[in-house]
Amino acid sequence: MKTSKLIFAIAALGFLLISCTPVEKKETKFYLDDFETVALGNANVTADSANAKFVNGNAVFTVNTGGIWNGGTVCSAQTDTVTADYTNEYSSITGSGAPIGGVNSKKYGVVYGPATLSCPKDSTGYYFIHSIMLTNSTYTYRTILNGNTFSKKFVTGDWFKVIITGYKNGIQTGQVEYYLADFRNGKSFILKTWTSIELSGLGGEVDKVIFTFDSSDKGQWGINTPTYVCIDNIYFTQNYSFPLGLN
Repeated sequence: MKTSKLIFAIAALGFLLISCTPVEKKETKFYLDDFETVALGNANVTADSANAKFVNGNAVFTVNTGGIWNGGTVCSAQTDTVTADYTNEYSSITGSGAPIGGVNSKKYGVVYGPATLSCPKDSTGYYFIHSIMLTNSTYTYRTILNGNTFSKKFVTGDWFKVIITGYKNGIQTGQVEYYLADFRNGKSFILKTWTSIELSGLGGEVDKVIFTFDSSDKGQWGINTPTYVCIDNIYFTQNYSFPLGLN
């Protein structure tokens, strides 16, 4: 009888300990970074000087050492869809940012490769980047369409793409490629609208992504096609957990 009572007491204590253990609940936070709160400078664009930086929601963008011609990102609200040279490097071919709720936004990012988007881990955790909207810059679009002194007009077989590579703690997690222009296999495509690109290929949580480019039009100094892309409406999530307390 004493043995049975002891077993019952131990079982009851175990149940009590289990029932008092805090239970974790898992949740997800959602973010959409749309550039609309970024403060602009002269000519409706952020600074493009060396190491200039701006924050867009959960993302930090910088201009590389040496200035924008060494790569980086600016935020822009420029609207010139006509001028086809480097004096118009910060306009999207749509003349606006990506639509939000069916209405075109004013501001967007302009990436000149190579460029980095940083989203450092915070107290909640690491970020997933689920999607991003892309379109061509006016300068790139019209160069591909018509050519110029330095770059060819695209013909059958030509292509131009952006490569988005994810990193976590300095280790590459995955990569997504998207063709901004594609004249292969009978196509004559040049991106001219805002298009959402799915980024599950980044492989999960990241704290940084790097934008680079490749093109069929290359010379002795590398890519001849202007290596720009416009970005907007970056969709992030964070998974986190917290204790519910004692039962």
